[in-house]
Amino acid sequence: MHQAVRSNVPVAAADVEYGRLLRLDGQRIVVLGAGSGIGEHTSRMLASMGAELVGVDVDPAGAESISRILNCPSLCVDVTSESGVADLVKFIEDEVGEVHGFVDVVGRTTPKPLAEFTLADWEDDFRVNTRHAFLLGQALCPLIARSGGGSIVFVSSSWSQYASPSAPGYGPAKAALNTWIKQLAAEYGPAGVRVNGVAPGFFLTARMVETLGRIGRTAAESIYNQALLERLGQAYEVAGTIGFLLSPAAGYITGSLIPVEGGATSRDPLGFARRD
Repeated sequence: MHQAVRSNVPVAAADVEYGRLLRLDGQRIVVLGAGSGIGEHTSRMLASMGAELVGVDVDPAGAESISRILNCPSLCVDVTSESGVADLVKFIEDEVGEVHGFVDVVGRTTPKPLAEFTLADWEDDFRVNTRHAFLLGQALCPLIARSGGGSIVFVSSSWSQYASPSAPGYGPAKAALNTWIKQLAAEYGPAGVRVNGVAPGFFLTARMVETLGRIGRTAAESIYNQALLERLGQAYEVAGTIGFLLSPAAGYITGSLIPVEGGATSRDPLGFARRD
């Protein structure tokens, strides 16, 4: 099946192993930011699909926890630095062996109005949200290509498409990440490496729950109702989309950004369709 999808020869329906299209058996996947939040949900999701995981987290407790829970190798390292990415590559080559993909959940928001936003804040947002993705792509994509191909998923954000007065550096940094996804997809597509991203909206993270409690019921309901589903997302729903993109079922998807936002960005932004 692997060789068939790398060629232009049609595959007959009877020859497709449909039960394996959403499986990742034999695939070794590195999850960056694996110890908590969407990263932990993603790690558990991929393990349930049969993947062999390598958990990476900047927090020692997070790296140790995911290793213990899923019985997988782990590394505590800061992949926003060149030395950290070099340490990761050495760990893979010395301790892991072949890798067939990675998921990058690393990111951070700097919540400040533009008037208070400094150049250091701007550069830090790009370091944490974009610069490290360049380092990872340059270092890990050749390893995946060498293994015969595979799949990569970056976690972007719905904010990459819109202005955000409360976090002026985050959207631009994630927008740059979206284009980097396409750049990597173009560079490594011929080697059988697919590169995609997911763009979550508002999700029920611990920070979001805290924020909702602070802003009050009316403001919280306005956030719930922005999505067409009129609720916030669950972290496992992002993890499920990531699992799909890594799987053979998504074998002809690359260079794409999949929104996971409950339909929030499908609402009429001009208000013409507002219900009275």
